[in-house]
Amino acid sequence: MISLFRETRAIREFTDEPVPRPIIMSILDDAIWAPNHRFREPWRFIYAEGDGKQKLVASIDWKQHPRLVNTIIQAPLCLIVTAKTSNDEHIASEDFAAVCCLIQNIQMLSWAHGLGMTWNLGDYSGWTEFMKLAGIQENERIAGILSMGFFAPKPEKAVPIELSDKIEVW
Repeated sequence: MISLFRETRAIREFTDEPVPRPIIMSILDDAIWAPNHRFREPWRFIYAEGDGKQKLVASIDWKQHPRLVNTIIQAPLCLIVTAKTSNDEHIASEDFAAVCCLIQNIQMLSWAHGLGMTWNLGDYSGWTEFMKLAGIQENERIAGILSMGFFAPKPEKAVPIELSDKIEVW
């Protein structure tokens, strides 16, 4: 299991092989065990493939976001993960953190199934057409646009930064 932490990373090139929906449902069923305060489960998923995915891509300004557009086009499926918003800044922060933990779980579980994923995060609030097409509600924000699919061949292993460079002793 520890090798998942060392091997998993963003994938931007996918095979054409469709991802069976039961695999995605299994991944999500396990991923929702992410820590979330008071079991609010502040997430929601929008699954897009085929024509639905193409409509979403068409609503993105490809001149401003070519890498995102290319990644979504390349991937067999796109999963949009939303986080609930709140007027209480503390709750909103906790909920967004929980959704980020959930997305990390999705990435690790996907890797275990031979799936790669790219997590795109940005300020999508001005993407009116995209938000409307995806059905993003007023009390939500996008925590990630996940492009997912099988990858081949398996990517080379990453080389981590020395841990001693990240530890400050005082």
